[in-house]
Amino acid sequence: MRNELDFPRVKALNAYHKQCPPSHVGIQRLCRILEAFMGIEDSKASDNTQSDDDDLFADLQNFPQGG
Repeated sequence: MRNELDFPRVKALNAYHKQCPPSHVGIQRLCRILEAFMGIEDSKASDNTQSDDDDLFADLQNFPQGG
């Protein structure tokens, strides 16, 4: 089905986005670089992609496949 993603496609999409991030991600990174250069500190915690992946993996382990 074209409207659904399976795990190999999600993994491939994540790998593609690491190589070619969407424009809003590139702009966000540029803003963080400029903030660091200018000495501006962010009051909220920074986003951590690895922890998001770990959280997703932990959530997916709660749903066993097959049956």
